[in-house]
Amino acid sequence: MVNRRHIRIKVLQAIYGFMQSGHTDLKTGEENLKHSIDKIYDLYLIQLALAIELLHESYREREDARNKYFPTEDDLKQDTSFTQNRILNTLSSNEALQKMFKSKKISWQLRLDIPQKIFRKIRFSDFYKAYLQKASPTLQDDKNFIINCFESFIFNDEILESYYEELSIHWADDIYIANVAVLKTIQSIEEGKTFKLPRLLNDAEGDMQFAYDLFRKTIIHNDNFDELIKMKVQNWEMERIAMMDMLLMKMALTELLYMPSIPVKVSLNEYIELSKMFSTMKSNIFINGILDKLEADLREENKITKTGRGLIDN
Repeated sequence: MVNRRHIRIKVLQAIYGFMQSGHTDLKTGEENLKHSIDKIYDLYLIQLALAIELLHESYREREDARNKYFPTEDDLKQDTSFTQNRILNTLSSNEALQKMFKSKKISWQLRLDIPQKIFRKIRFSDFYKAYLQKASPTLQDDKNFIINCFESFIFNDEILESYYEELSIHWADDIYIANVAVLKTIQSIEEGKTFKLPRLLNDAEGDMQFAYDLFRKTIIHNDNFDELIKMKVQNWEMERIAMMDMLLMKMALTELLYMPSIPVKVSLNEYIELSKMFSTMKSNIFINGILDKLEADLREENKITKTGRGLIDN
C-alpha cells in the first residue's frame, strides 16, 4: 500500500516539522513519523467506511420512499441495485474490517451530513439511474458502479477534502495513496470469497527501519551536509536556497553516504521527482545539478560504498 516514495514523503514532512519546531529529541520525532505513516491506513479505512455509510443512506432513502403519502411502484420496492450492490455489502459484512473500525474508532455518525450530501449527488446522476435500471447487475457492474461513485463524487469532493485536512494536516498529501488502495480493494473482491485487507507496508520491519534511518541520519548529519552543499553552490547564499530544496538534497546525501543497500540512481531519481512535487518550478534542475556534482566528488573520494542491492546500476 505504502511504497518507498511515500515513505520518503512522510520523512520529508517529519524532518521539516522537526526542524521548524526546534525539537531536539530524535526519539519523539521518530514516534511522530511512525504516527504519520500509520495514519495513512486510517484514511484508507475512513474512505471504506464512507462507502458503507452510502449503503446505509440508500436504505434510509428506501424507508423514506415507502413512507410517502402516495408512494409509486418504484418507491415500494424493498431493494434496489444500490442496496444489493455486492461490493458495498461485502465491505459492510466483513468482520475484520468492522473490527478495524471499532478498534480505531472510525465512524461517520458525527458527520452524517457528508455522506448524505455525496449520496444525493450520486442519486441524481445519470450513471446511478442507468445502474438502477439493470435487472441483474453482474459483479463487474457492481464494481464499475462503485468505482464510478468514488471517482466522480468522492475523490474530488471539496467538503470531504476540507474535513480530512481538519483531521490531519498531512492527509492532503496522503489521500492519493488511500484512494489507490480503495480502488484496489474494490477490484480484489470476488463473489463468495473473503477479501483480505492490504497491509500498510509490504515489509513492515524493513520499511520502518528505512524511514527511521533516513529521518535520524539526515538530522544527525545536517551540519555536515550544509558544508558539502555550500561548496557546490556558486554565487548563492545558503539562506537564499529554499528550505525544501535543502532538505531534499540532504536526504539524498543520507542515502548516498549512509544507506548502502539503496542504488545511487534510485536515490537521485527519487529526490528529483520529489522536488517536482514539493518545491519550486525550477528546483529539480537546481537540485539535479548540485547532486550530480556532489556524487562525482564523493565517488572520487571513495565515500560512496554500496552493497547488495545497492550495487545495481552503480
